[in-house]
Amino acid sequence: MKITSRWVQYFESNNQNLKYIHWDDNYKLTTKERETIIKSIQQFQLGENSEGKHLIKRAQEYVQKTQDEDYYEALIEFIKEEQRHARDLGRFMKAQGIPHIRKHWVDNIFRRFRRNASLEQSIIVLVTAEIIAKIYYKALQKSTNSKVLIDLCDQILCDEGKHVQFQSETLHKLSKNRSAFFNRIVYILRRCLFEGTLIIVWYQNKPVFKAGGYKLKSYYYECRHEFNLTKELIANS
Repeated sequence: MKITSRWVQYFESNNQNLKYIHWDDNYKLTTKERETIIKSIQQFQLGENSEGKHLIKRAQEYVQKTQDEDYYEALIEFIKEEQRHARDLGRFMKAQGIPHIRKHWVDNIFRRFRRNASLEQSIIVLVTAEIIAKIYYKALQKSTNSKVLIDLCDQILCDEGKHVQFQSETLHKLSKNRSAFFNRIVYILRRCLFEGTLIIVWYQNKPVFKAGGYKLKSYYYECRHEFNLTKELIANS
C-alpha cells in the first residue's frame, strides 16, 4: 500500500510539472506528413480517450478486498493522464484540420474485451497497448517537423514509461500469491495477446513506423525488448 501511495504522489506531481508544448507553433503538416499520420493518429487518439468505467468498477472490487484505497486514487489519476493524451492529440488534430473518429474496429475489439475482463485481464490489455505505444510515439515523433507533435510525443512517452511501471507493479501484486504453474499460464496468454497485437498495430500504422525509421524486424525487436523489460518489472516489483 505504501508503494501505491507513492504512485498517487507521482501522478499528482506529474500533472503539475508537464513538459512545455509549443502550442503557438503555426507549422502546418506537409501533404506527405499528413498522408503518413492521419489514419494512425486518429486511431491512437481514439484509443487514448476512455472513461475507464469498467476498469474503475474492477478496481473498486479490488479495493474492497484489499483495503488499498490508494490504488483506486492512483488508477483515477492514471485514467486522467490517458484522457489528457487524448485531449492534447485532439487539440493538435483540430489545429491541423484532422477530423476525429468515433469508432474503429481495433479499438472496438479491445473495449469489448475489457468490458467483461477481470482487473488483471484489463491491466494486461493496457500494458500490451502501452508497450507498443512507446515504440509508436517514438516513430511518430520522428515522422514530423511539427514542434507541437514532437512535444506531445515527448510528454506521452514520458508518461507511458511510468504507466507501464505502475501497471507492472499491480500485476505483480495480483500474481504473488499464486502458484508458479498458474502464473506461467497467465504469462503465455499475455505473450500470445502481445504477439497478436504486434501484427495488428504494425499493419494498421505501417506508414508512421516506416517514416520513423522502423522496418518490420527492428519494430519487432524493440517491442519485444520492451515486453521483456516489463516481464522483469512484473517479476521483481
